[in-house]
Amino acid sequence: MKYLKQHSKLQKPAALALAIVAVFATAAFTPLKPTLVVVIDAGHGGKDPGNLGTGRYTLTEKDVTLSVSNTLATYIGEKMPDVKVILTRKDDSFPKLSTRVKIANNSEADVFISIHCDAFSSSSAIGSGTYVMGMHKTEASLKSAMRENASIYKEDDYEDEYAGFDPNDPDTYIALSLRQNVFLDNSLQLGSLIQNQFHERVGRIDRGVRQAGYYVISFTSMPSVLVELGFLTNPEEEDFLMSKKGQEYMASALFRAFRDYRVAQGLGTGLVDAEIQPKIDIEVSEGVWFKVQVTSSPTQLDKSSSVFRGLQDVDMYLSGGLYKYTVGKFRQAEEAHNRKRELRDQGFNGAFVAAFKNGSRVPMSSVTTER
Repeated sequence: MKYLKQHSKLQKPAALALAIVAVFATAAFTPLKPTLVVVIDAGHGGKDPGNLGTGRYTLTEKDVTLSVSNTLATYIGEKMPDVKVILTRKDDSFPKLSTRVKIANNSEADVFISIHCDAFSSSSAIGSGTYVMGMHKTEASLKSAMRENASIYKEDDYEDEYAGFDPNDPDTYIALSLRQNVFLDNSLQLGSLIQNQFHERVGRIDRGVRQAGYYVISFTSMPSVLVELGFLTNPEEEDFLMSKKGQEYMASALFRAFRDYRVAQGLGTGLVDAEIQPKIDIEVSEGVWFKVQVTSSPTQLDKSSSVFRGLQDVDMYLSGGLYKYTVGKFRQAEEAHNRKRELRDQGFNGAFVAAFKNGSRVPMSSVTTER
């Protein structure tokens, strides 16, 4: 009995030490609370191969988009542990277009990136482009949207699932045109950063940022872009996009654009590897205020409208022929982002931070500088 008591006393410090180690080990591996949620959508998949390119490869568009999407997700996961990454597909499956949208909306994502490859009747067409939701500025944008939305017809229950939405009817796209106005500015900003990375860092021909009615960026409730990596119908571009090196380059460009978008939005870099990207401190320009935009309307709304749910500090400004409404006025971007999160919890799912200088809306990137 005496031996047992002594043995028990000896065991207690050891057990305590193990418990302390376990606590620290648990803390060390506790994931950071996400500050951003990004949904990455690999276009097509499964029974929908996407475009077939020149026919010189057994792989098709669905294979390229999956590889680039998974690689992008890996880059973000490794370098931005505070970002939650959600993939609409991780393998050769075929999520419905409506399912992809639901994944993004149900996760309350901050950014939606849909990845595709382009095709054209002429093999000379070349270059990378990014699309955001909006009115169609060119016939080419409309045709491109119709082609991608045709994936709907590969779904067994498309007539019930997409009642009233006809990918071949131009009037359908006019009806969609106002859905993404509240997110349009941020979508355009992200699109521009993506195109800059494609052109400047990967040497791709820049086809610019365009507006088109792709289904997956028309019904998402957050800034959304659809990226066309390049033309698989162009032999040179197809060779690049089918190569592992080309896919990694394009994923890296998307990663850097997402990183720059975070900085422009005043949310820091989130990067854990200082050797890869030095920490960037944000210094706000003089005379700049940050507000939280909650909605926009083609007609002027009374501030007592039920749309604002009793908010008292509503302000309005005109832009692009729309009446846009903001809440709050903050000197620091982070204060505005905190208010944005509160408003989203109150049901204003499309709330986002906007910068104003001398009473006019300006890009977030124009009022912050590195130091």
